[in-house]
Amino acid sequence: MLKNYLKIALRNLRKDKVHTAINVFGLAVGLACCLLMLLFVRHEWSYDAFHTDADRLYRVWGFEKYDEDEEFFYSLTPLILAPTLEETFPEVEAAVRVGLLTDLVQRGDKAFTERVHMVDSDFFAVFSFVLEQGDPATALAQPNSIVLTPEAAERYFGNENPLGQTLALHVGDAFQDFKVTGIAEAPPAASSIQYEMLVPHALAQQLYGERAFQSWTNIFVETYVLLREGTTGEALQAKIPTMMEQVLGERYGTYEHTFGFQPITGIHLDPDVPVGIEPTSDPAYSYILGAIALFVLLIAAINFITLSIGRSADRAMEVGVRKAIGADRRQVMLQFWGEAVLLTALALGFGVLLAGVCLPLFNTLADRDLRLAFDAGTVLSVLGLGGVIALAAGIYPAAVLSGFRPVEVLKGQLRMRGDRSLLRRGLVVVQFALSIFLIAGTLLMQRQLDFLQTKNLGFDKEQVVVIPTGVPVEEGEVLAERFRNALAGHGAVAGMTVSAFPLDGGWMNVGYTTDQDVYRTFNVNLVDPDFLETMGIEVVAGRGFSRDTPSDERSALIINEAMVQEYGWTEPLGQRLPGRNFPDHEIIGVVADFNYESLRNAVEPAALVLSFDVLRPGIENVGMASSPRRDLSVRIRPDDIPGTLGLLEQTWATVAPNQDFDFYFLDEAVDNQYQQEARLGRIVGIASLLAIVIACLGLFGLAALAVVRRTKEIGVRKVMGASVHGIVLLLSKEFTKLVLVAFVIAAPAAYFAQHRWLADFAYRVEISWRIFLVAGVAALGIAMLTVSYQAFRAALADPVKSLRYE
Repeated sequence: MLKNYLKIALRNLRKDKVHTAINVFGLAVGLACCLLMLLFVRHEWSYDAFHTDADRLYRVWGFEKYDEDEEFFYSLTPLILAPTLEETFPEVEAAVRVGLLTDLVQRGDKAFTERVHMVDSDFFAVFSFVLEQGDPATALAQPNSIVLTPEAAERYFGNENPLGQTLALHVGDAFQDFKVTGIAEAPPAASSIQYEMLVPHALAQQLYGERAFQSWTNIFVETYVLLREGTTGEALQAKIPTMMEQVLGERYGTYEHTFGFQPITGIHLDPDVPVGIEPTSDPAYSYILGAIALFVLLIAAINFITLSIGRSADRAMEVGVRKAIGADRRQVMLQFWGEAVLLTALALGFGVLLAGVCLPLFNTLADRDLRLAFDAGTVLSVLGLGGVIALAAGIYPAAVLSGFRPVEVLKGQLRMRGDRSLLRRGLVVVQFALSIFLIAGTLLMQRQLDFLQTKNLGFDKEQVVVIPTGVPVEEGEVLAERFRNALAGHGAVAGMTVSAFPLDGGWMNVGYTTDQDVYRTFNVNLVDPDFLETMGIEVVAGRGFSRDTPSDERSALIINEAMVQEYGWTEPLGQRLPGRNFPDHEIIGVVADFNYESLRNAVEPAALVLSFDVLRPGIENVGMASSPRRDLSVRIRPDDIPGTLGLLEQTWATVAPNQDFDFYFLDEAVDNQYQQEARLGRIVGIASLLAIVIACLGLFGLAALAVVRRTKEIGVRKVMGASVHGIVLLLSKEFTKLVLVAFVIAAPAAYFAQHRWLADFAYRVEISWRIFLVAGVAALGIAMLTVSYQAFRAALADPVKSLRYE
C-alpha cells in the first residue's frame, strides 16, 4: 500500500513539473532562510550558558538616586564591593572582579597596545573558561603573573613555549615584567567576558590608589558573584539594604544606594541594565530576525497551499475515480498527505544544503561565526519545521478533496464552493502583506542608517587618523609632543591633537554634590589646546584653550551647551562649578553640542580640561570602563592618504621605535557604532528580496492555473474581437486587487513596527508616507510583471486552439 502511495505521489509530482519546482524551490529557500536566521537567534540566546554553574552566576549592578532628576544605574561597580559581599553574606560562595586596561605590552622589540583584563585569582574556579596549560588554582595567584590565549602567545612568542617566559606591561610610569603562568583557551564567541590577556587584580592597587579601594562611588570594574546552591539573586538583593546601612553609616538614608544581581545568561540581551565592559545586543533584533524567518517560511508554505487549492478542480476527477473503485476517505487523505510529506522532504533536503552553502555569506552579513552543526537541537528544529510545513501544506487537499462525492464528480456536477476561492485569495493577500511589510522595513532601516552616518555630529570626523599610545596621560603627552615636533612642517598633516578618550564614545563620567546638596554628573575629557580646532568643534561663547595662557592648565574649563542648559546659566562665562571642594577655576568657553557618544543617546553635559587637577578635589564619583590613556588624533589632507599613512608610520617608528604603529580612522570608528543596524538592514533587505521572489513564484503558478482554466473563455473573447491589452487587464485585475488589499493591511502594521524600532534612537528620521508608497508600488509592479507574463502568453495564443481546448 505504501509503495503504491509513493509511486502515485512521484507520478503526480513528475506530471506537473512547474508547480513541483515552484513548491520545492520556494520551500527550500524559505527553509534555508529560516534555518540561518534561527541559528543566529539561537546563538544570541545562548550567551554564557556554557558555564557549568550558569544558574548560580550573577553580575552585580548598582543604582543611586539623589532626587527625582538625578539617578544613576550602572553595571561597573566599586572595587570594594566584591570583598564586602563575600565577607557580609554566607550565600556568596565567591566574588570575582573583572576590570579592563588598554595597556602597552612589550617583549623585546615587539610592543602592542592590548586589552588586558584584571581578574581575581579564583577566576578559573568561578567561570568555566578552559586553562590549556598551567594550574587554574595558582595561575593568577602571584601579583606579576599573566595568562594568555594561544593567539596572544603566538604574537609574542611565535612557536616557543611561552610558559615561564616574561612580558613587560606598562604599569603606572614604567614597564613591569609579568611571568606567563598559563595558556587559556580563547573564550567562546557567546561569552560576555572576552579576554586575551589576564593579570591578577592586585595590579589595581598600583593604578587606582588606596582611596579608590575604600570608595563606594568610584566605579571601575564588573563584579560577578557565584551564589551557593538554593540561593537566588532576588533573595540576596533583599538583604542589600542591611549591608548598605552598615557601610554608609550616617550617610545611609540621605539618598538611595543599592545593588542588584543580574543572571549571567541574561547580560547579552538585557537592555534594561547598562552596558559594562563588553557591548551587548538589543533583543529586539533577535525578535525581528526570528519574525522575518517565520515570515519567509510562511510565504513559502502559503505557495504550497494556494497552488493546492488552485489545482483542486483538476484533481477532482482523480478523487472520484479512486472512491468509485473502493477507496475510502482515509486512504485518499493519506495519499494527499503523503504527497505533501514527500514534497516537503525534498524541499527540506535542498533547504539544508542551501543553508550550508549560504552560511559563509550569512556569517559575513551577521558578523558571526555560526556553524551548521547537526546536534540534537538542530536536527529536531529542522524536522519540526518540516513536519509543521507538511501538516499545514497538506491539510487542505487531504481534508477537502477527499470529501468529494464520486457521483457528482464523475457526472461533472461538482461545484467548487466560493469559500475555497476566498481562502486562496486571503492567503495571497497575506503573502504580499508580509512582503510589503519587509520592503517598507528595509527602506526605513536604510534611511535611518544613512542618517546616522551622515548627520552633522558637531565635529569633523573625516580624514582623522587616531593613534592610541597605550601609555598613561603624562607619558602620552611627552610622546605626543615628540610626534608633533617630528611632523612639523609636513604639508600632508593639517592638524594634530591629544585626548584621554576618543570621540567615538567612552568618556569619563564624574559626579559631585553642589553647595545646595544637589547631586550633579557630567562627562569629561582631558585634551590639549589644539583639540577644538583640530576636531572642528565650534566655540559659541568665550574662547578655546591657549598655549599662551599658562593658567588654562590649572583653572580653565570648557563646557558644552547641554551643560549650560542643565545648570540654567544665562551667562556661563566666568562661572565655576557649584561644588564645595573644587579648586579655583572658571569656565572660559562654551562649545556647540557635539555627539561624542552614539546617536542613540542625546548629548549629555560635558566638560573639557587640560588637566584633571582642575576637577579632581571636588569630584566624589568617577566611572569609566578603562583607565585614561592618551590618543593622538591626526587630521590629514585627502590628497595622498596612503602616502601620508606611510609618513605617519615612519615618524612613529622614529619617536616610538619599540612600539607597534596601531591606528584607525575616526569616521570608520563612528560608523562602527551602528554596525548592528547595518547588519540588520542588510539581512532584512535580502530577506525582503527572497520573500517577494517566493511570493511571485506562487503568483506565477496561480496565474498559470487561471489561464489554463479560462483558455476557452479567452478564445471566445478573441473571436469576438477582444484585444490583447484587454485580455491582459482581465486576467491581471483580480491579482491587482489582492496586492492593493495587502498594501492596506501592511502599511499600518509597518508604521507601528517602524515607530517602535526608531524609539531607541535619540536622533532619528521621520517616518515618511513615501516609504510605504515605494514599498506598495514595488510589490505591485513585481506582481504585475509576474502575472502579465502568463496573461500575454494566453492573449497571444491561437484562438482556434483555445476553442478546441478541453
